[in-house]
Amino acid sequence: MLCNKIENQKEVLDEETFTIPEYITNNLRYPLYDWQRVALENFLINERLRQKKISKGETLPPNHLMFNMATGSGKTLVMAALILYYYKQGYRNFIFFVNQNAILGKTQANFIDSSHNKYLFAENIVIDGIHVNIREVELFSDSCNDIQIKFTTIQKLHNDIYKEGENALLLSDLQKRDVVLFGDEAHHLNASTSKKKSAANELTDDISFIGELKDSAKAEDIERSWEHTVRHCILEKDGKSTDLNKNVLLEFTATIPNTDEVKEKYEDKIISKFELKDFVEAGCTKHIRLVRSNLELRERILQALLLNWYRYAIATKYGISNFKPVILFRSKTIEESKADY
Repeated sequence: MLCNKIENQKEVLDEETFTIPEYITNNLRYPLYDWQRVALENFLINERLRQKKISKGETLPPNHLMFNMATGSGKTLVMAALILYYYKQGYRNFIFFVNQNAILGKTQANFIDSSHNKYLFAENIVIDGIHVNIREVELFSDSCNDIQIKFTTIQKLHNDIYKEGENALLLSDLQKRDVVLFGDEAHHLNASTSKKKSAANELTDDISFIGELKDSAKAEDIERSWEHTVRHCILEKDGKSTDLNKNVLLEFTATIPNTDEVKEKYEDKIISKFELKDFVEAGCTKHIRLVRSNLELRERILQALLLNWYRYAIATKYGISNFKPVILFRSKTIEESKADY
């Protein structure tokens, strides 16, 4: 695994070679936790190793990495740090995409709304003595020297390119630019791979190979779009670029599907691995205890209600204030949920 190879490099490298630069730490609103620092250090070491190979004349594919980090461990702060890094390297165009619209809204505020309580950057971003703004855009501009971020879903990104209508994101324009792509909740983008289906075998050279993606698109179609639109057409520029392709794809997920197909796919891409068990051991999240039962549905519901009431009684006995036990009953359909209720 790539992160293990990188960790071994730390033993022989001078610490100064992977120290996180001040233009990153000074422009973040929050200090970095140890595991966030490790993720960034691994990334910086990998960058230096790539640059050495390029300087020796090697032709490398576009940089494609995976950050496997537990939910709540601060993936978005790492993303903010990476945006600052790539801005310093000369990049201005960033695309942030997810699988669902619901995830998109809260992340947008983290990056662009300086009044939001979870805004990730310093109040004033200054790099090389220049004040840098962050702009949300639909189309990238050559005349803008700020950080330009397009927030979208995989469906919309594919459709924007597929339609190529007025104010749409033109593939021909994207392929002329150096772009950094952030794919959040990336395990959703490997749904069919985890089911042992090879999306790559179904690809064609035509961007309209599956037509417009609807909101109700199947996981297999979304992954085909992901493989073709994001990886082949944007990241790899259809393989048409004669110059060094400087595009970057950074994926983030808390859960990598535990299948041989996905493991093989990301063996050389996982730059950071900080899973839930690591998060718990670090003492920075709640310890989760699973209670399993072979009871029938009605009895399981009653069991959950009883355990919930017991917790409430304990909290009352020991004076634990503001204790609000919550139960989530999950069903596949609304009808099943109503029946459970």
